[in-house]
Amino acid sequence: MIGLYSDHSQGDAALVTSFKISGFTCPACGSVFDARTVTSITHQGQDSDFLPHYLGENPLPYFLVQCPDCNFSAYPEDYAGPEIAQQKVSVPTIKRILSLPICRKIPEEALKFFIAGKIYEETGRNPYHIGNLYLRGSWCCRIHDNRKAEIEMQQMAVKFLRLSVEKSTINNPDNLPVVTYLIGELYRRLEDRKAAREWFSAVEEVLIDQEQQWILELTQKQAELNEHFIN
Repeated sequence: MIGLYSDHSQGDAALVTSFKISGFTCPACGSVFDARTVTSITHQGQDSDFLPHYLGENPLPYFLVQCPDCNFSAYPEDYAGPEIAQQKVSVPTIKRILSLPICRKIPEEALKFFIAGKIYEETGRNPYHIGNLYLRGSWCCRIHDNRKAEIEMQQMAVKFLRLSVEKSTINNPDNLPVVTYLIGELYRRLEDRKAAREWFSAVEEVLIDQEQQWILELTQKQAELNEHFIN
């Protein structure tokens, strides 16, 4: 799975997003189809919740593969993954997800991440990865200037990212201070100053690697904005 916080830029030689066409078989309805997937990206800078500033075509919609027949959505590797195979997601389940009111409000690109997040919930996946999906969905909403939908996706993202910290489901310990910061930043963006303050203050407590001082500096900057009501 593509990491949340890693820098995937490919250097000066590849200043565009590149793709390939791959074949897939939908694990929900059995349809066979081709889809565009990402092979390389480049970005320069990012927002304070880690939305990369991509150079070239926006790759976000293509991080997921969506079945054209039943709308099953997941990462490319999930199409052959054991979690999906063991707990088959049915077409009626996807239809139920699509009937939820939020699906009529959010941009099409964000909807793919919402569906994938709900499928991950249905199949009992790691809350960290569920939160990752909803976060990316919120990024899609921001790109489309849909603040109301962005808020709803941020609320779902922070719920599962918080759960991943509380249940210790983050496999890489280096990610713990980053996720702790991110939870605080999402609360700040949601204008919950108290919760933002609590999570920002916890970052230093979980920081182990001194090479991660950058996250401490970013936390201090955003915590100051939080105290001054600056969004």
